[in-house]
Amino acid sequence: MTGSYSKILICRTDRIGDVILTLPVITNLRMADKKAHITFLGAEYSRKVLQNNPYLDEFIVYEPKGRHAGLAGLFTLAAEMRRAKFDTVLHIFPRFKVSLAAFLAGIRVRVGPAARWYSFLYNKKLNIHRSRVEKHELEYNLDYLAPLKVPLKDKKIKLWLDPKEKKFASNFFKSKKLSGKVVAVHPGGASGSGHNWSPARYAELVECLQRLKVNVLLIEGKGEKELTGEILSKLKRHPAVLGGFTDIRRLGAVLEKSAVLISKNTGTMHTAAAVGTPTISFFSPVYVLSEKRWGPRGNRAVILKPNNRKCEKCTGNRCEYYDCMDTISTAGVLKKVGLFL
Repeated sequence: MTGSYSKILICRTDRIGDVILTLPVITNLRMADKKAHITFLGAEYSRKVLQNNPYLDEFIVYEPKGRHAGLAGLFTLAAEMRRAKFDTVLHIFPRFKVSLAAFLAGIRVRVGPAARWYSFLYNKKLNIHRSRVEKHELEYNLDYLAPLKVPLKDKKIKLWLDPKEKKFASNFFKSKKLSGKVVAVHPGGASGSGHNWSPARYAELVECLQRLKVNVLLIEGKGEKELTGEILSKLKRHPAVLGGFTDIRRLGAVLEKSAVLISKNTGTMHTAAAVGTPTISFFSPVYVLSEKRWGPRGNRAVILKPNNRKCEKCTGNRCEYYDCMDTISTAGVLKKVGLFL
């Protein structure tokens, strides 16, 4: 890339973990051209993932239920893209409406997958099929740089935390009397990222860790208060709780001070990896959600899966092995925790 692409728009409007795995795209674009203007189009809740990123110039909030809603919103988005005078767009999370807006905006170079029914909207097409799980999501994201001839120099994932966020984490640990090596446990997570250990198992794990005199921090995600309450109701001694968390950056700072995170495959896991914290992660047998595509990157990581279950498809309650996640034993998890204490 030698100045041919001077105003680049990266489109990824899905979840936080997915956006985290897109960060090296920004890094490599900047390394290829220090003068290029790089903009990211994403959901409001993913904005903080990009905050303080020295390689990014601008973040545009995509509002499908707000100013970008309906047919009028399509033309609003196209007009915004046209005014910005983007010459290149990377549809890393391809969606018809965003792709059509970029087409209507007259963006000269439009990179997207060849297999979508609306792929005619792209003029540089990639022959990739994520559902085949041939490689990691990070690698699929970096494939979008090939049409621009951008060399891959850095695949590291990083959240650029500032002193205020680190101060918050220090104060939080102090207020909760957390010292030594703290084990963070997040029993929740997005429903679309695979099945999870049962609340009873998470409670059993916390109780066992407490018996071993290990400091435990329970991470409660947005909308997970009921789940937290269910787990606490099973415990005689309540651990510290980071409640109802919505600020990804403060969460990152807290995880950075933790010895290890235990969770399912979710955005919290990717956040921990982005700040270099080791992870112990539960992955379901669902093929498209496997660790091959969605495992944490850049940190020390342990993956735990159900025993002797090789399901290529999973249909929730109709699954023959609907209880398969609980075949992962508490003793097995405790053994892995010992690697990081």
